[in-house]
Amino acid sequence: MKKRWKRRQIKGGEGTTLVELVVAMLLLGIIMTMIVGILSPAARLFLRMERLQRAQVILDNVILELQGIADNATGYVNIYPQGQQSPVGATGAGAGGMLEFINPDNYVTLISAEGCQATDILAGGAKIDSVEAVESGRLLARYYTRDVASQTYQYADASGSPAARAVAAVFADDYYMGNYLEVTFSYPAGVSAGGGVACLEADVKLYSDKEKNNLVVQESVLLYLRYAAVRKDEVTAGDAVTPP
Repeated sequence: MKKRWKRRQIKGGEGTTLVELVVAMLLLGIIMTMIVGILSPAARLFLRMERLQRAQVILDNVILELQGIADNATGYVNIYPQGQQSPVGATGAGAGGMLEFINPDNYVTLISAEGCQATDILAGGAKIDSVEAVESGRLLARYYTRDVASQTYQYADASGSPAARAVAAVFADDYYMGNYLEVTFSYPAGVSAGGGVACLEADVKLYSDKEKNNLVVQESVLLYLRYAAVRKDEVTAGDAVTPP
């Protein structure tokens, strides 16, 4: 015997009214506002910590590069005052943003994050190439041919334009992720002109703005020298070379 199914009519199913829908949307909006209010500080904190972590990684790699660079310093070490891009006619200081030394290949090496003007690349006294200006906040290495007799090097070509044997940015611009580097080199206490230099001090900072007002991360380290070197404060750079 088959059972018969009966349809039952549900009474009172008129649906949701417009007023009820509006009230529900208002309540949902209030709840979402409360949730966003709770999560926003947490989200900002997360982004801040992530940016700080990235900046610390950048700084750590810069320090590793500086340690490797200092490992090649020999002969003498010269430090130029902060903010100085050109060493022409300048004497050394106890601390500053540009480091000069002789590398094992007998090239004068300038290390800084102070930037530099557009520079001609010379080989045998003749221009073979040129590089664009480098803005401040990027770690930069420049190399110069040293005159052994005079113990000096020439910073410019015959026209007076900055010139070098080679110019190399240690990292690409994108590597800094919008941050700007500042490095201050200094001698340990007690190292005077003519005295031996076993290590250098470096205060390394990373800023979020080009004007360097907003400090993100900072660290001070010792850069040990592998080879014997002395502090030299005398003028070592000239302003022109003899035309080829």
